Amino acid sequence: MSARYETFAYKGTLEMEDDVNSVKNYVMGSNNYNKDTRDVDNLYVQQVLELFNLTHLAGKWINSLSNGQMRRARIAKALIAKPDLLLIDDPFLGLDPEATKLVLRSLDRVSQDLELSIVLGLRVQDVIPEWIQNVGFVDSTGLKISGSKHEVGQEVKKEIESVQEIPLPKFSNEKVEIFNESLENDVSHVEFNNAHVIYKDVTVFQHFDWKIPRGTKWRILGDNGTGKTTLISLITADHPQSWRSVLSINGVVRKTGCGVSFFDINNEIGMSSPELHALVPAYTKTMREVILNGIVRDVGNSNFMFAGNEKDLSPFGQRILDKFSPELEAYGDMRFSELTITHQKLALFLRAIIKNPALLVLDEAFSCMDDQQLMLRCHEIVEKDLINTTVLAIGHLDWEVPKCNYLLKLIGDEKRSYKTYKYIS
Repeated sequence: MSARYETFAYKGTLEMEDDVNSVKNYVMGSNNYNKDTRDVDNLYVQQVLELFNLTHLAGKWINSLSNGQMRRARIAKALIAKPDLLLIDDPFLGLDPEATKLVLRSLDRVSQDLELSIVLGLRVQDVIPEWIQNVGFVDSTGLKISGSKHEVGQEVKKEIESVQEIPLPKFSNEKVEIFNESLENDVSHVEFNNAHVIYKDVTVFQHFDWKIPRGTKWRILGDNGTGKTTLISLITADHPQSWRSVLSINGVVRKTGCGVSFFDINNEIGMSSPELHALVPAYTKTMREVILNGIVRDVGNSNFMFAGNEKDLSPFGQRILDKFSPELEAYGDMRFSELTITHQKLALFLRAIIKNPALLVLDEAFSCMDDQQLMLRCHEIVEKDLINTTVLAIGHLDWEVPKCNYLLKLIGDEKRSYKTYKYIS
């Protein structure tokens, strides 16, 4: 399985040209055997790939894309049939700032070229693109205001300001560059020492050193495709090269034959990510069942099929759930598919933390949550209740990330360089 993963993950364009699972075939719809794509306009396909900066990824295995790259590919796929109307809910999900600008420019151009109508579902904290001509404001009663931006723009702005509670970043934007050897604690919780992850001619990491003391809280920052997800998958042992002595946990080098299994590793890790979100059996599991699945041992973080029993909750886990008793009473017995995105994110967050993990991974865990007070309550848990837990948080928007002590910034250049910082108050 590892060999298959590494073979497909970084194949070159020439090798992948005819592979049904390539990004190009995904965008064209050719990976659907029931779809006839003989009449697809190949020139238009190339134009769409260029618009969304996917040309250099056209031959890659679709499942190897980062969250942000996959978001761009999904939008491109929706445009291939040249629809009359394009609906996108939360268009900026998982996109870094530059990718957000790229997508907005591309949508503007496509809408003009195709005379395409576009409807964007935005949160109150999202910026309304300049090219949007009409706006509407929706509250719990339905569509409250609608009309041209010129006529109702100010009225909508007032409505947004009346409900908008965007918290300022709760950590200082001031930071000082540090070096790993300057971090406290002799034995790290997690440590990369001159790590290399390379496939053929593609370098993901090289000469990578990162020391993570136990109980520290890190924000991992980098544009789409810089290796954030790969880095996390190495730590969680989801990546085959995790076992090639590229990192150590509690001073013990992880390698084949070290006596530690994938399940042992993930018993100590709590995780919420878009990849896990996509795996939830949304139509068969309730919110409560998804949460309690987090205390089931020896099944890994990506297995939602086993049921946890509330009687097996630790005092810590019970205390955490008690803090969200209003939400559990209201939504706990609802199917996951019936929940809002906010309460789906809450369920995955609670699932990750009720076992009081030694390591917590929050990969875009709070993106698209529109109840900001609820999100702040989650942040407070991370900051105050998980005292000895090491936290790795990924998020492009400052206010969606809990307060962190340190920052790892992945540059994404040819040298795959990076920098580490300490936030100063």
